[in-house]
Amino acid sequence: MGAGAIPIDIEKAFKERAKKKHKLAVYMADEGYEGESKIDVSFYGGDPVFTPPKQQQLDYKTGKLSKEKLQQQYFKFLESSFIQYQYTWDKLLDSGKVVLVCSCNAKGRNCHRYILLDFLKKFGAVFKGKHKS
Repeated sequence: MGAGAIPIDIEKAFKERAKKKHKLAVYMADEGYEGESKIDVSFYGGDPVFTPPKQQQLDYKTGKLSKEKLQQQYFKFLESSFIQYQYTWDKLLDSGKVVLVCSCNAKGRNCHRYILLDFLKKFGAVFKGKHKS
């Protein structure tokens, strides 16, 4: 920790900020979606504020990481990101609508977008389904 740095209890700070509920509609879309409110969380070129670390994704895809462990690790990453990039998160949560895009285009709940969706629900987000392009 550098001189003058203030130690932060990430879990405590996260819980405090999560008390505020937002009206955010969350949609999913395939990789080719280029419309408004797009957030790319794909392995290649995803927004680093919201995309899980590449090693987590690789470990999950190769079976070294269970879905439960991926969710735990990704949630910890998101909590840390939420504190580190407060302005970006506030802008997202106050936007009213977000379309999560990933290159895997996985069917069902097998994509990490659904973990991000569960995280966003902590702030009042509501899943609206697949975006109709």
